[in-house]
Amino acid sequence: MTTNYNKVNTLTSNMQNENYEVQNEMQHSRMHDYRMHLRAISDGLVEMAKAAGREQYSCNQLLRECYNMQDAEFHTYDEWKELGAFVRKGQHAYLFWGAPITNEHGVRYFPVEFRFAREQVRFKEVNAL
Repeated sequence: MTTNYNKVNTLTSNMQNENYEVQNEMQHSRMHDYRMHLRAISDGLVEMAKAAGREQYSCNQLLRECYNMQDAEFHTYDEWKELGAFVRKGQHAYLFWGAPITNEHGVRYFPVEFRFAREQVRFKEVNAL
């Protein structure tokens, strides 16, 4: 009886590990797709900015213009949460470049950030006593 129980536990554990690996691979693939999409947009914007003599603008400033949200207030999901707001259902994040970081292999890169505009959030109501 114990042997069958151990076999079931081992099988269940192996299935959970495989499921985790598949989910991790899918998430990595999705992030790669977001990164490539943002890079393609950014490369085009930088080329247009150079042609227009606007090299002084950062990539994120150019993205704001592309999104037609130059004056909008943007924050990540967690930042809005800290400010007492929540992202409204059905809203999709805007892609921006984050501050550069260095990974465990010493490679420096710019991560993709998912940000929401103020128009996409609602502040929590405070009940008056």
